[in-house]
Parts: sequence; C-alpha cells; structure tokens
Amino acid sequence: MSHIDSFRHEIVGMFGSIPIYHPLEKIKGDFVCDSSQLLLGGGSGEHPALIIKRPIAAVACFLDNVLEPLRSDDIKAKSHPLKHCLEDWEYVIDKHLTWDYVVHLEFSEWSIQTYHDFYQLCLSTVLPNPYLEQEQSIEEWLILGFGEFIFFAMPELAAKIMDQLNRPYQHFHHMHYNNILLIPKNMPVYANGGNAFTFVNKRKSKKSRYTSFKHLKEHL
Repeated sequence: MSHIDSFRHEIVGMFGSIPIYHPLEKIKGDFVCDSSQLLLGGGSGEHPALIIKRPIAAVACFLDNVLEPLRSDDIKAKSHPLKHCLEDWEYVIDKHLTWDYVVHLEFSEWSIQTYHDFYQLCLSTVLPNPYLEQEQSIEEWLILGFGEFIFFAMPELAAKIMDQLNRPYQHFHHMHYNNILLIPKNMPVYANGGNAFTFVNKRKSKKSRYTSFKHLKEHL
C-alpha cells in the first residue's frame, strides 16, 4: 500500500467511497506522482492508488469528445454556437490529445480483486452517472470523467489549454459524468493539507452564530 499520508496532500472529493487527492509535493515511494497530477485512493489502509498522470491530456480528451458531433456538416453554428470555436479549440487541444490509456492512467499495486471491485463500483448507482458498458470502454469513461472534472473544477491543472479558451464555460449547459463529490466547508477531513476547495454560500447572510460545536448543540 502507498504512503501518501507521509507527504503533503489535500483531498479533492470522493469517487463513491474512494477519496480523490491532489499531492502538494512530489511523492516518491510505492508510486510516484506530483502536484501536477491527481490520485484516486492511495492513503494508508485505503484503496490502492490510481494516478491520473496527465490531467491536461484528460481535459483535451474531454473537449475532443465534446467537439466530435460538431464536426458534422449537419450541425449548424446557428443552433450550436460552440461550432464557431471548433477550429480554434481543436488547434489548442491537438498537441495534448492522446487516447492511449497508458499515458493517462497508472494502476499502482492493483490486484485482480481490486480491478473487479472497482469495476463494480463504476457500474453502481451509488455514482450519479455510472459507467454504461455498451457506450465506451471503462478506461475512456474514466479519462473523460476526470477530464470533465478538471475542466470545470481544477482548470489550473490544464492551464496550457484553459488559458487559451475565451470564456469556455458559456458553451456548456449539461453535465455528463460528474461523479466526484466535493466535501462541504467546515467538514473535518483527514488529509494533512486540508480540503482542496473553499466555498461561499450564494445567499449573503450575517456571520453564523454557531461558532463552536458546543454552541451548535445548544440550538438543536
């Protein structure tokens, strides 16, 4: 089992019952990764690690998948405005685009049982958008799912793409994967670097009077 607990890292969210981590320093040991990458599992006593080796390539694959239907002559820019950006976006993602799963994913110390159990998790409705076997390979599904998440939630991991796209989020109105659950603010986490995300409530309100767990209990 790996030893991410010995290194600085933050928790990104949960993929079903498995934590997603972002290393805050280079990790060298049972597996090797750094702050440019993401990690599924890998904590002490947890699920064996799956390293998302090239987040920028995952984003490139996600965007290539989004652009694919727009390449048809039957799709008109009038009803699909993103088509106006087709050539520009293709140029930006081209140098980072690869569908070679070995480039994207590294399975560290996975046993046959690990692969089986993970596959069952991906099929399970415990995920909001589970894997559908008839649509694509599970490796492609994982790459596209992480690519979507990084595109929307951690664009700094794909800055060489994101910095060249002008207001990209205006073109998106639906989610397709969205299987990583973020952890709310104030919720205790075990990662020694804390929560990767901070949150601001949309409703502006006065500072909460619940300044401690004791105070909270008194008002329940």
